[in-house]
Amino acid sequence: MAADQLDAAERCETLLQDTLDAVRPAPVWQGAPARAGARLPLPGRESELLWYVTRGRDLLTVVSLPRRAVLADVVERHWRRRGWTITSLNADRDRPGVAATTPDGYRLALRFGESGEAGLTASSPGVARSERGPVLAGGVDHCAPPLPYVRCPHWSALG
Repeated sequence: MAADQLDAAERCETLLQDTLDAVRPAPVWQGAPARAGARLPLPGRESELLWYVTRGRDLLTVVSLPRRAVLADVVERHWRRRGWTITSLNADRDRPGVAATTPDGYRLALRFGESGEAGLTASSPGVARSERGPVLAGGVDHCAPPLPYVRCPHWSALG
C-alpha cells in the first residue's frame, strides 16, 4: 500500500478543489471538519487494519430551491467527464444529491441538508496509517454545518 493518511488527505483536497473549480459562478465555501479513522477489514479479507480520511467543504452560498438540482447536475456532469462512476443520484427537488467513486477508490458526494445547507465531501479508500505527522489539524470538530448566508445573483436566484 503506497498511500498513507497524509497522502490521502492531499488527494481528497485536490478532488474537492477540482470539483469546485468546475462550478461557475464559484460558490463561497469554507472547509468542513476533517475526519479520520479506521475501517475494519471484511471477513475473509486482509487482517490489516485500514485507515481513511475525509475532507469536506460547506457551501456558504445560498442555493435556491430551483438552482439546487442545477448545481447537482453541474457536479454530476463534471464527475462523469472525469470518468468517475456515479454511485448515487438523488433527484429530490429540495434535497438533491450526487455521489461518485474515482478509479482509485476515492468517494465524493454533494448533498443538501434540510435547511438548504450544502456539503461536498471526499473520502479515501483504505490506506496506511500516517507516521509522518498529524492527519487532523486541531482535532475533529463535530459541529453542525453552517447555514448558507452569502447571496449570489446566479445560485440564489428563484428562477
